[in-house]
Amino acid sequence: MRQGARKLLTAAMLVSLMVLTGCSGDADIPTLDEATKQLIADGDKLLASRELAATGSAAATERADRESEVGCLKGQVQRFFRAQGDLTGPPYVHSPSNVAGLMASWLQLRGYNMIVDDADLGDENLGAAVLRNPQTGITFFVTVRNGQKPHIMIVGKTSCYQRDG
Repeated sequence: MRQGARKLLTAAMLVSLMVLTGCSGDADIPTLDEATKQLIADGDKLLASRELAATGSAAATERADRESEVGCLKGQVQRFFRAQGDLTGPPYVHSPSNVAGLMASWLQLRGYNMIVDDADLGDENLGAAVLRNPQTGITFFVTVRNGQKPHIMIVGKTSCYQRDG
Protein backbone atom coordinates (compact mmCIF):
# COMPACT_ATOMS: atom_id res chain seq x y z
CA MET A 1 0.00 0.00 0.00
CA ARG A 2 1.25 3.46 -0.77
CA GLN A 3 2.43 5.50 2.20
CA GLY A 4 0.03 8.36 1.40
CA ALA A 5 -2.97 6.01 1.22
CA ARG A 6 -2.00 4.45 4.54
CA LYS A 7 -1.82 7.87 6.22
CA LEU A 8 -5.15 8.88 4.67
CA LEU A 9 -6.80 5.66 5.82
CA THR A 10 -5.45 6.04 9.34
CA ALA A 11 -6.51 9.68 9.58
CA ALA A 12 -9.99 8.99 8.21
CA MET A 13 -10.54 6.06 10.58
CA LEU A 14 -9.40 8.09 13.58
CA VAL A 15 -11.59 11.06 12.66
CA SER A 16 -14.58 8.78 12.07
CA LEU A 17 -13.99 7.03 15.37
CA MET A 18 -13.70 10.30 17.26
CA VAL A 19 -16.85 11.72 15.67
CA LEU A 20 -18.89 8.60 16.31
CA THR A 21 -17.89 7.81 19.89
CA GLY A 22 -19.86 10.54 21.61
CA CYS A 23 -22.99 9.71 23.59
CA SER A 24 -26.38 10.99 22.57
CA GLY A 25 -29.02 12.08 24.99
CA ASP A 26 -31.69 10.57 22.74
CA ALA A 27 -33.97 8.24 24.72
CA ASP A 28 -34.50 6.07 21.62
CA ILE A 29 -30.88 4.91 21.60
CA PRO A 30 -30.66 1.32 22.88
CA THR A 31 -28.92 0.39 26.11
CA LEU A 32 -25.37 -0.98 25.94
CA ASP A 33 -26.70 -4.52 26.39
CA GLU A 34 -29.25 -4.07 23.60
CA ALA A 35 -26.67 -2.49 21.29
CA THR A 36 -24.20 -5.28 22.08
CA LYS A 37 -26.74 -7.97 21.15
CA GLN A 38 -27.49 -6.14 17.88
CA LEU A 39 -23.77 -5.67 17.16
CA ILE A 40 -23.12 -9.40 17.57
CA ALA A 41 -26.18 -10.34 15.49
CA ASP A 42 -25.26 -7.96 12.64
CA GLY A 43 -21.60 -9.03 12.74
CA ASP A 44 -22.44 -12.74 12.67
CA LYS A 45 -24.94 -12.24 9.83
CA LEU A 46 -22.38 -10.25 7.82
CA LEU A 47 -19.82 -13.06 8.27
CA ALA A 48 -22.42 -15.59 7.07
CA SER A 49 -23.62 -13.43 4.15
CA ARG A 50 -23.52 -14.46 0.50
CA GLU A 51 -21.76 -11.16 -0.22
CA LEU A 52 -18.75 -12.20 1.85
CA ALA A 53 -18.89 -15.88 0.80
CA ALA A 54 -18.71 -14.88 -2.88
CA THR A 55 -15.26 -13.37 -2.42
CA GLY A 56 -13.71 -14.74 0.75
CA SER A 57 -14.32 -15.79 4.30
CA ALA A 58 -13.80 -14.32 7.73
CA ALA A 59 -14.23 -15.41 11.32
CA ALA A 60 -14.89 -13.43 14.48
CA THR A 61 -11.88 -12.80 16.70
CA GLU A 62 -13.82 -10.77 19.28
CA ARG A 63 -17.58 -10.87 19.84
CA ALA A 64 -18.24 -7.86 22.08
CA ASP A 65 -17.42 -9.89 25.17
CA ARG A 66 -15.71 -7.13 27.12
CA GLU A 67 -16.01 -3.41 27.67
CA SER A 68 -13.40 -1.04 26.29
CA GLU A 69 -12.67 2.56 27.22
CA VAL A 70 -10.66 3.18 24.04
CA GLY A 71 -12.07 6.13 22.11
CA CYS A 72 -14.56 7.08 24.83
CA LEU A 73 -14.70 9.91 27.31
CA LYS A 74 -13.67 9.19 30.90
CA GLY A 75 -16.30 7.03 32.60
CA GLN A 76 -17.67 5.69 29.31
CA VAL A 77 -17.30 2.28 27.66
CA GLN A 78 -18.15 0.58 24.39
CA ARG A 79 -18.04 -2.93 22.93
CA PHE A 80 -16.30 -4.23 19.80
CA PHE A 81 -16.96 -7.00 17.27
CA ARG A 82 -13.83 -7.89 15.28
CA ALA A 83 -13.35 -10.35 12.44
CA GLN A 84 -10.67 -11.09 9.91
CA GLY A 85 -10.22 -13.41 6.98
CA ASP A 86 -8.90 -13.82 3.50
CA LEU A 87 -9.99 -13.47 -0.08
CA THR A 88 -10.52 -16.71 -1.98
CA GLY A 89 -9.07 -17.65 -5.33
CA PRO A 90 -5.80 -16.65 -6.94
CA PRO A 91 -4.17 -13.43 -5.75
CA TYR A 92 -5.69 -10.21 -7.09
CA VAL A 93 -8.80 -11.91 -8.52
CA HIS A 94 -11.07 -9.77 -6.32
CA SER A 95 -10.82 -6.01 -6.30
CA PRO A 96 -10.58 -4.84 -2.67
CA SER A 97 -12.92 -1.93 -3.37
CA ASN A 98 -15.53 -4.28 -4.87
CA VAL A 99 -15.35 -6.64 -1.89
CA ALA A 100 -15.66 -3.76 0.59
CA GLY A 101 -18.52 -2.41 -1.53
CA LEU A 102 -20.38 -5.73 -1.40
CA MET A 103 -20.19 -5.83 2.38
CA ALA A 104 -21.13 -2.14 2.60
CA SER A 105 -24.18 -2.80 0.40
CA TRP A 106 -25.22 -5.65 2.68
CA LEU A 107 -25.01 -3.33 5.70
CA GLN A 108 -26.87 -0.53 3.89
CA LEU A 109 -29.79 -2.87 3.23
CA ARG A 110 -29.98 -3.33 7.03
CA GLY A 111 -30.23 0.35 7.89
CA TYR A 112 -26.58 1.43 7.97
CA ASN A 113 -25.61 4.72 6.33
CA MET A 114 -22.35 5.13 4.45
CA ILE A 115 -20.07 7.60 6.20
CA VAL A 116 -16.81 6.97 4.37
CA ASP A 117 -16.36 4.80 1.31
CA ASP A 118 -13.61 3.55 -0.96
CA ALA A 119 -13.75 6.64 -3.17
CA ASP A 120 -12.40 8.58 -0.20
CA LEU A 121 -9.84 6.05 1.03
CA GLY A 122 -8.99 3.38 -1.49
CA ASP A 123 -6.49 2.58 -4.14
CA GLU A 124 -5.96 -0.50 -6.30
CA ASN A 125 -4.82 -2.54 -3.28
CA LEU A 126 -7.18 -1.19 -0.63
CA GLY A 127 -10.94 -0.99 -0.24
CA ALA A 128 -12.58 0.52 2.80
CA ALA A 129 -15.99 1.59 4.04
CA VAL A 130 -17.35 3.02 7.28
CA LEU A 131 -21.07 2.68 7.96
CA ARG A 132 -23.25 3.65 10.92
CA ASN A 133 -26.75 2.69 11.93
CA PRO A 134 -28.45 5.85 13.25
CA GLN A 135 -31.07 3.87 15.23
CA THR A 136 -28.59 1.70 17.15
CA GLY A 137 -25.45 3.84 17.09
CA ILE A 138 -23.48 0.84 15.82
CA THR A 139 -20.62 1.53 13.40
CA PHE A 140 -18.84 -0.94 11.12
CA PHE A 141 -15.40 -0.39 9.57
CA VAL A 142 -14.70 -2.71 6.62
CA THR A 143 -11.20 -2.90 5.17
CA VAL A 144 -10.08 -5.18 2.34
CA ARG A 145 -6.54 -5.26 1.00
CA ASN A 146 -4.47 -7.26 -1.45
CA GLY A 147 -0.99 -8.57 -0.82
CA GLN A 148 -1.02 -8.61 2.97
CA LYS A 149 -2.90 -11.04 5.19
CA PRO A 150 -5.40 -10.90 6.63
CA HIS A 151 -7.03 -9.51 3.52
CA ILE A 152 -10.39 -8.78 5.18
CA MET A 153 -10.76 -6.88 8.44
CA ILE A 154 -14.13 -5.99 9.94
CA VAL A 155 -14.58 -3.96 13.12
CA GLY A 156 -18.00 -3.20 14.54
CA LYS A 157 -18.53 -1.07 17.64
CA THR A 158 -21.27 0.34 19.79
CA SER A 159 -21.46 4.00 20.75
CA CYS A 160 -19.94 5.00 24.07
CA TYR A 161 -22.11 4.56 27.16
CA GLN A 162 -21.72 5.66 30.77
CA ARG A 163 -20.12 2.89 32.76
CA ASP A 164 -22.58 1.19 35.12
CA GLY A 165 -21.99 1.63 38.83
